[in-house]
Amino acid sequence: FWTITKEHPELITEEQVNHIFASLKDYNGTSHELHLIFQGLGLVANAQPHLFRNHQDVLLRFILEQQNLSAYTCLQHYLVASTIVDGEKRANEALTLLIDLLKRDSGIANDIRKQIFYACQSIGIINKQALETKKTDFEAFNSQPECRTLLDFINGNKMSEENQAAICRNREEIAQMEKRVVKTEKNVNMVTKVVQRQELKVKFLFIIEYILKKQK
Repeated sequence: FWTITKEHPELITEEQVNHIFASLKDYNGTSHELHLIFQGLGLVANAQPHLFRNHQDVLLRFILEQQNLSAYTCLQHYLVASTIVDGEKRANEALTLLIDLLKRDSGIANDIRKQIFYACQSIGIINKQALETKKTDFEAFNSQPECRTLLDFINGNKMSEENQAAICRNREEIAQMEKRVVKTEKNVNMVTKVVQRQELKVKFLFIIEYILKKQK
């Protein structure tokens, strides 16, 4: 699955994504295979964020109940890519969701918290105005170095060379994502003329079903 999505994430269909998430709803294990599934889904989210609109809750379950970093990374790819496609309204929604995760009483693992601040910066690179409106929310977390860096970015403060370089790398990642993301169905149709989608579908479903059954 990961190999397929790495090479051609634009070929994965809505039906296939729905099938995976339906299988994951009752999945309680932790495994290398699960990590690879979320990694592959993250690549799809980068290219086709619209396929994940109905599956955010499943990702959140793995994040909140299992502190699953791979599930969070997939969610992050979806939120950032959908901000590229849908603009300021989606940026505000994504930032609100991420801030709510930071505020949860149950707590979020430290490695996920660091990634949340990075995701907020990514969204701010795409839409700075949306990020600026959330400045007060972030000030509650300014004891954390990643949040202080984010606030410096919001305020336009001078940063260390290391932090400036990190933001430049983030900008480059966003630029690459903008090239990958599928914004219209026309983009998908152009590619499917070259690849036999039905053959890929059968192989894909077989692999996913085998992996999930193996873990039960």
